[in-house]
Amino acid sequence: MKLSFKTKLSYGVGAVCDNAMYMLAGTYLLLFLTTVAGVNPAVAGTISAIGSIWEAMCAPVVGFKSDAVLTRFGRRKPFLLAAAFPVAIVTCLLFTAIDASPQVKVIYYVIMVILYWTCFSSFFVPYLAWGSDLTDDYNERTVLRSYAYIFNQVGMCIGMVLPSIVVDYLMNMGKTSQQSWQLVGLMVGTCGAAALLLCAGSIRQDDRKDFVRPGKKEKTSIVKALPSMMKEYWAILKLKPIRVIIGASLAYLIANITFSSDRVFFMKFNMGFGEKTISAMLMMITLAGIATVPFITKLAQRFEKKDVFKSVIGICGIMMIFTRIIGVDSYPVLIAACLLYAAANACYWQLMPSMIYDVCEVEELVSGEKHSGAVISLQALSESISIAAGLQILGIILEMAGFDSETQVQSETALTWVENAFVVIPGAAMVLVAFIIWKFPLTKEVFDNVKTALEKRKKGEDEDIDDIIALFQ
Repeated sequence: MKLSFKTKLSYGVGAVCDNAMYMLAGTYLLLFLTTVAGVNPAVAGTISAIGSIWEAMCAPVVGFKSDAVLTRFGRRKPFLLAAAFPVAIVTCLLFTAIDASPQVKVIYYVIMVILYWTCFSSFFVPYLAWGSDLTDDYNERTVLRSYAYIFNQVGMCIGMVLPSIVVDYLMNMGKTSQQSWQLVGLMVGTCGAAALLLCAGSIRQDDRKDFVRPGKKEKTSIVKALPSMMKEYWAILKLKPIRVIIGASLAYLIANITFSSDRVFFMKFNMGFGEKTISAMLMMITLAGIATVPFITKLAQRFEKKDVFKSVIGICGIMMIFTRIIGVDSYPVLIAACLLYAAANACYWQLMPSMIYDVCEVEELVSGEKHSGAVISLQALSESISIAAGLQILGIILEMAGFDSETQVQSETALTWVENAFVVIPGAAMVLVAFIIWKFPLTKEVFDNVKTALEKRKKGEDEDIDDIIALFQ
């Protein structure tokens, strides 16, 4: 199905909230907790990890419920609407520095980070799944994701670039760092809420309102539905494309969160940059990502998605490792490392969701029902696990390397490991991604065969589709 420009644009707007929240936490939460809220680096890493693990548990539940829910607004839209106002409130509270004992601080930030990722998962999974519902065209899905990625970069500006600019401006105006970061939380949360409301309120295209899961019409609690949910997810996990997607997502997102969280540390302590220079570098990464979108789209339409995906990310990973050999101690090498990350990141966020959408038809062919929310929630789960792993790893690295949040001058060991976390760990993880995605069995030809098989099944002619199903076992 071809989508109108308005639908693509409206859908893309929703990605502002996704990346604004993701990048705010990924880039600044560890920095905020350690240098503003006064939390020990290793403890801060654990707090961040707890929230991500919680989000990993929420995502499958939200995906399952969004497949089963039936309202006059459709299946996915109500989740976006319900999440909007909590997003604004909780984001502000998470970035509020409290004056309390270390124990109370830990309790407060654990609660806030859990609420933060609960809000995130409650809209993120339905939002992604909605893209699969809007179109089943192989190339149109890539185009739809290009709109989402462009607005992802707007969200990146809001969650990654603007905070340091706003904090610097407010502190020059006489605000404390604590007051400045609280206002940043309010700003990002409000922008995210507005994006969700605009996206959900402006899309009029089919949200499969007539969909009713067979035998699931009655409302049941999540506890009663748990056996059915576990059985459904177990069946989905048996599919080879799902296992490959999850493995590749885990590896890439560890690279992503490590780079995203460490780059401010690296630019501030290793390079000695001020807030304005850091903001300029972050803006460059954002603009480079947007500039990459049309090239990724054209490559994906000319070649197989998975081939473009593994080639771009694999090459970028190798070259990032190479920058460490040269030494990331000058503007040209730093810019090169950032541009390599921007290209890989654009490729991931544009093509990975598109490939996941294609897997939804595979799951429908194998199971007999379409469970887009459940399929996509597994990728979201891998995202949560990787965030937890990446932030915990970085927190431990900083702690073991002797990073001292109270001083502007760090030890040589600390600076060395900040640099390693900036390019070596992300680069190695990207190379691993390329090897994993090599096993992804879904090409355009295979996807077309899947759609043909689904049409045959609808006509009662499914006796000869066993061979194609076998490809995914």
